[in-house]
Amino acid sequence: MMNSPLTVKNYFFPFVQVAADAEFDTAEGVPEIAFETKVAIEKATDNDTYQVMLEITAFPENEKKKIPYSIHLIAVGLFSVRKEWEDPEKLLKISGASMLYSSAREFIVTITSRGPWPPVLLPTVSFIPAVEEEKRPVKRKRSIRVK
Repeated sequence: MMNSPLTVKNYFFPFVQVAADAEFDTAEGVPEIAFETKVAIEKATDNDTYQVMLEITAFPENEKKKIPYSIHLIAVGLFSVRKEWEDPEKLLKISGASMLYSSAREFIVTITSRGPWPPVLLPTVSFIPAVEEEKRPVKRKRSIRVK
């Protein structure tokens, strides 16, 4: 087993907004929920630390339907990358964002499982295509059906 060139120093959620819609009606069924993700990376000027910011926002797949929870979350991770690694930003956009997304998935399912409606589990996503969009925030939309 090889050690990863990426080291997680810390991660946290500076902004979390999850609100159950009191007027949501389960009789109509639970609609598809779409999620938009944005990734941004910054390098500290005084050391080898990179900051990866992942923003996740939920919205109804069909604008005419309500979703059980409004969700808006920002996860921030602080990482270091081995100095000899050829493309740190590519590594952070793929692996760093994936680590934060996984943490956000667990966080959101935990919060929504204590709410009045079925829990929300973020869908599986891949951040690999993000590599082609150098220096720009990455936006992805994914939908899930809450059970």
